[in-house]
Amino acid sequence: MIQEVIAKAASVEEAILKAVEDLGVDRENCQIEVIETPKKSLFGKLKGEAIVKAWVEVVEKAPVLTKLDVAKSYLRDILDAMDLAHVEMKIEEKEDGAVVTFEGDGIAALIGHHGETLDSLQYLVALTCNRVDGDYYRITLDCGNYRDKREQALESLANRIAQKVKKTGRSQLLEPMNPYERRIIHSVVSDIDGVFSKSKGEEPNRRVVIMSETPVKFNRNYNRKDDYKKPYVHKPERTMEEILKNDFKDKEKKAELYSKIEL
Repeated sequence: MIQEVIAKAASVEEAILKAVEDLGVDRENCQIEVIETPKKSLFGKLKGEAIVKAWVEVVEKAPVLTKLDVAKSYLRDILDAMDLAHVEMKIEEKEDGAVVTFEGDGIAALIGHHGETLDSLQYLVALTCNRVDGDYYRITLDCGNYRDKREQALESLANRIAQKVKKTGRSQLLEPMNPYERRIIHSVVSDIDGVFSKSKGEEPNRRVVIMSETPVKFNRNYNRKDDYKKPYVHKPERTMEEILKNDFKDKEKKAELYSKIEL
C-alpha cells in the first residue's frame, strides 16, 4: 500500500520537510517529487509556493494472533473433525486465561469416561496456544455443567468412603484420578476426623488411598469372608482325652443313624 502526502511551502526544502513530517518517516525512507517551484518576479523576488509530493510504501502487517485466538481456532478444527461443527463455544475470559464451555447436541463425546477426553483435549489446547510468546495462558474446558457435577460426585464419594474407613478401620484405594480430582478427595477427607488420605502410584494411574488413624489389625489366617463379621478368637488346642471322647461320640451317632436304615 502506498501512503502519500502533498505539501506546500515558501521553498522546496521547506515543503519537503513538511511532507516528510506529515508521513511520519525519515526523509531517506520516502520518495520525493517536486510538483511546482516558486517563480521569480522581474525584480528577483519569489512569488507563489513550492509544491512537493512525498510517498512511502507501507507493508501491511499480519494481525497478531493472541493465545485465545489460537485456542479457539484449534478447538474449532477439533470439533469439525469430530462432526460437531454445530457445537457452540462460549468463552469467559479470566485474568490469566479463559474458560471455554461447549454447548449443543453430542457434547457427551467430548467428555468421555469420567472426563478423560475433556481433560486430554484441555491439555492439548493448552500446549498449542502457549506456543505463542507471553505468560502462561490457562485454558479450562467444560461441557454444559459437567465440571461442577463431577466435583459434587467426587465430594460425595470421598465422604462416603471416608466414613466407611472410619467405621471399619480398613483402608480403601480409589480409582485412578487426575491431580485436580485427587485434590478434591484430599480436601474432603482432611475435614473428617479419624481418617487421612495420600496419593500413591505413578501418573496416569496415580490413586488416592483413604486410611484410618486407628486401623484394625486382622489375622492372616482369617476366612476372608468373615473379615467384616467378627474378630479372630484364639481356640486352645484339645487334649488327647477330649479328642478320643469326641471321636467316640461321633461313632455312636453314626451307628445310631445307620441302625435306623431299613432294607
